[in-house]
Amino acid sequence: MKFRTLLLATLTSITCGAAQAAEISFSDVQLSSGNPVSSGGLTLTTSTSGGSIAFIGSGTFIGLWLGQSDTAGSYTLSFSQAISSIEIEFDALSGTGTPPPETLFNFANSNGAINISYTNQFGTTFDGTTITSTVGDGQGIIDFAGPDFNSFSFDHDQGVQSGFVIERIVVNTVPIPAAAWLFVSALGGLVVVKRKRA
Repeated sequence: MKFRTLLLATLTSITCGAAQAAEISFSDVQLSSGNPVSSGGLTLTTSTSGGSIAFIGSGTFIGLWLGQSDTAGSYTLSFSQAISSIEIEFDALSGTGTPPPETLFNFANSNGAINISYTNQFGTTFDGTTITSTVGDGQGIIDFAGPDFNSFSFDHDQGVQSGFVIERIVVNTVPIPAAAWLFVSALGGLVVVKRKRA
């Protein structure tokens, strides 16, 4: 009877010890501080194929600067823990001067291609697959929620524009179950105790 009580107490302790889901934000100041960047125990690493990554720490546009002048490429935001949703607020997507305007498209996560939700804050359009700027300072919010994932990616085509800035990223982390090895070792210890007493 004592063994069962001890086993139940151990299992309860392990279950309660599991990390809880949490909403974690990366502010413009955090995003401008470098790569990778951490917030609330979660680490974000930004990588690119063909594009460029820079940081703006002061002025009108503060945050993670993707593109700079005359570059285009694919970008991936990778997280150190699985997430269930992501919200990305950006600024300075440009559609003035020499065409074509800047666009964001080919949205995907670690599970494959996805359909995002999009909110135009100022000067952008969204046709269901591509975000396009119509002014010199297009602003919007990209949203996605779905089965657990640990990376979010997109393509950026800027023509001869000057890139855009991610000013805020908000994610919801996935609860981490208690480590299996902890359960096994706790159970093993209880079995040894029971045998010694027997």
